[in-house]
Amino acid sequence: MMTPSNSPMQPLATRSPRPRSPEPPPSAERTPTTDLLSDVRELLGGVQASLWDATDPNVAPVLLECVSADTVPPELDEKSVGLIMWAAHQKAGEMCTDGEWVSFAAAPLPSQNATRHVLAVAAPERMELQLPREQLRKWLPRLARRLATLRSLLEAQATASQGERNADLLLLTATQLQDQRSIGDLGASLCTAAAHMMGTKRVALVRWNPARTSGEVAYSIRGHIVPTGSVVTPESQVGAACVGDYPVLIADARDRTRGFIVFGGDEAQHALGALAIIPLRGMEGVIGALVMESEAPIPITPTIAKNLRLLGVMATHALETVWEIEEINQRARTDPLTGLANRQQFEERLSRIVMETDRFGGSSTLVIIDIDRFKQVNDTYGHQTGDDVLKKVAALLQEGVRNVDLCARYGGEEMALLLPQTDLVGGCQLAERLRSAVGDRPFVIGGREISVTISLGVATYPEGARDRDELFSAADKALYGAKRAGRNQVATGGL
Repeated sequence: MMTPSNSPMQPLATRSPRPRSPEPPPSAERTPTTDLLSDVRELLGGVQASLWDATDPNVAPVLLECVSADTVPPELDEKSVGLIMWAAHQKAGEMCTDGEWVSFAAAPLPSQNATRHVLAVAAPERMELQLPREQLRKWLPRLARRLATLRSLLEAQATASQGERNADLLLLTATQLQDQRSIGDLGASLCTAAAHMMGTKRVALVRWNPARTSGEVAYSIRGHIVPTGSVVTPESQVGAACVGDYPVLIADARDRTRGFIVFGGDEAQHALGALAIIPLRGMEGVIGALVMESEAPIPITPTIAKNLRLLGVMATHALETVWEIEEINQRARTDPLTGLANRQQFEERLSRIVMETDRFGGSSTLVIIDIDRFKQVNDTYGHQTGDDVLKKVAALLQEGVRNVDLCARYGGEEMALLLPQTDLVGGCQLAERLRSAVGDRPFVIGGREISVTISLGVATYPEGARDRDELFSAADKALYGAKRAGRNQVATGGL
């Protein structure tokens, strides 16, 4: 600890002896900065030595650190606040005094950026600091410069340590990317790495389709306010960054919350403190983005920005490969005419839904649909018109089901719906709504109005069938029962 007797600041003019301030209570977390503040407090005979952030001239100073003989943090009166703000923005040491001796002093820390930090020392109540005004004006700025140097060294050390951790994290992520073949695993690795680099828990991976100028959230960390599958619109911040192929780095986004859309118009309103968007550029343009948000502002240093961009470059090739494989698999499992699931995907999902129902309980329902007199449509209007009818019916069916349901083209003019965790009553209600949606108004195709109706057979597992084959047989028999009864109606079947 520095004292007036051994300090290079001698000789000092001091007042007559007065009671010393009590020693500050022991701190559980002492740092080099608090040690230096303790030296300042003891050297100047103050009850408190504190460091304040006065960067924003429109906001009261924010306490960063304090060493105090009292057990409570300092509370500034209006005059002391004014002195701290003046010291910060006029870059001058200011004193609070009615004469030669000073009760409160403040001096700015030198800064190479826009931050304005201030060292302040307060005397005990109804007393003055140990040095007179002129010596304080000389020595307090020196102590402030020493504190600034110490903080710069500590920040450099922290940056170097963080850089080493980020380098290790990038290496680990690069290794993981080589072994991952699903978007879930890739998304988890990338979002976790980005979260550690930026220091936030709200991270999402977006897949962008430049041809459609739209995208969707392909993966988001659990608990994220924007879930996987959410639509990303071109007028949002993420959409604009993908269209323009530029990063977005906003360390303090608190004043941009109102009307500031990050992903799309349907996202819930939420607090936004910081935002970083890193576009992922593939061989043929932007294919996605990494999006980091936080509720509070976060300093986004050039090093952090560089590491995030490097992470994006590393991720792009792996994502292109996985998404291309997914598209190939999806095309192999999709009916090319209607865009519905094909028979292969239907058979796989039917087996899975039966097994899941056995495991978790409840009921699941199968609906088989047939377009009434479809051969007559082909014979009368031609096969192109028949294809257009198939596509319109498929679109109406797809619009009427949930995301968890499967709508498939089973063969020819037959289609099927798999409804997990849906009982017979729910299945029949949905089937009736779909029958009405198709049959209540004619289709307009090639300038002609064509009346189209459908018949539907409904069966439920396990109430109406003992296994998957019996479930399909029960729904199929119900369908033919509906057709024999006059078509354009819903029938049920089962045990």
